[in-house]
Amino acid sequence: MAENKRTELRRLLIAQVPADFSDWLDFVAIGALLAYVWVVPTYAYAVLGVAFGLPYLLVGLFAGAIVDRMSLNRVLVLSNLGRGVFTGALFFAPNWPVLMVLIALRTGVDTFFTPAKQGAIQALTDETTRMRANGRSHAINQASKIVAPALGGGLLIIMAPGQIFLLNALVSVIAAIMVWRLHPIARPPADDEDEPGMMQSIRTGLREIGAKPILKAALIMMGAGYFAMFFYDMLIVPLTRDFGFSETILGVTLAFVGAGGVLGSLMLGETERPFLWIAAGAGIGGSLSIVLGLFEATGTSMPLLLYLSIFFVLGITSAMGLVPYRTLIQNHVPSNRIGRVTAMSEAINTSAILVAPFLGAALASVTSFGVAFMGGGLMFLMLAGRALMLRDQR
Repeated sequence: MAENKRTELRRLLIAQVPADFSDWLDFVAIGALLAYVWVVPTYAYAVLGVAFGLPYLLVGLFAGAIVDRMSLNRVLVLSNLGRGVFTGALFFAPNWPVLMVLIALRTGVDTFFTPAKQGAIQALTDETTRMRANGRSHAINQASKIVAPALGGGLLIIMAPGQIFLLNALVSVIAAIMVWRLHPIARPPADDEDEPGMMQSIRTGLREIGAKPILKAALIMMGAGYFAMFFYDMLIVPLTRDFGFSETILGVTLAFVGAGGVLGSLMLGETERPFLWIAAGAGIGGSLSIVLGLFEATGTSMPLLLYLSIFFVLGITSAMGLVPYRTLIQNHVPSNRIGRVTAMSEAINTSAILVAPFLGAALASVTSFGVAFMGGGLMFLMLAGRALMLRDQR
């Protein structure tokens, strides 16, 4: 039985490759269509950010409740097929407002995939193998963020944006076929029956969080980590410019962050103290963010090798701070509620991502980019202190 679970887990992670790839393959094509073909107004890019993020807040909890009621295999297949349908529909968008609606619908369908994937990982692992499995899953996600946009941008040399949409729709169909070939994923038996009705199910999921202090702490701290990260994340571009580095170095910097995220995910093994990983990641990451901020705020030049090395380590620490949270959620949530709690965590994270960049940019506008990096770093250090207080929890 254990060998069968390992085999199915491996097949699930392999299927995750095209599923995650499809999230990013047409990212550059969307930007090219907006900027170079339709020449949209500036506010359209803000609408694009809303189209990518708002469905996680509006649809996520309902998606999580549905995931908890359906076969995980069915949700994995249908979410990939739905994403393929709406991705293909982008080809027919006559203008940018219709494109935004289709992107929002695609994101809404995509809100089903992550809770189902986390439920499947929970079902196919136990507490001795779960951290490693989540690390592999996160590594795939991080690698897709590096490779897929680069490939999509390269394809624009020989393909129109619309053709890339159709190609990406095919990638989602391939992912659906791969998860369809999985054997039925049996959920571990739950301790109790769930309440009938969609709203009752959502309230039950929320009570699940409120009743377990360690679970509540994990979700709040995970959201705080996203807030601290995105407080300065969007300012990496002007920071790189202010240090006197070129656009090429900017691309290399982002690649180093992604590569660090992949390495950090793969290096995570099993541990009885996940909060120690979180504390280490937040402490090191926060300290390095403050170093970057101090260099910029004081006008001190930074050697290129040091600059790239810092961002590589920041990629590693981001994985150290994210993967243990997902493991904690799977360890403390029964199988019949994992979808709702995962969806709640995604909603909290998305809220942080939508708010933090504006606050960081506002601080940078009245001080400097370096001060925003120091502010995010200080948040990480406070998060590390809280994680140390919970170091014996698992």
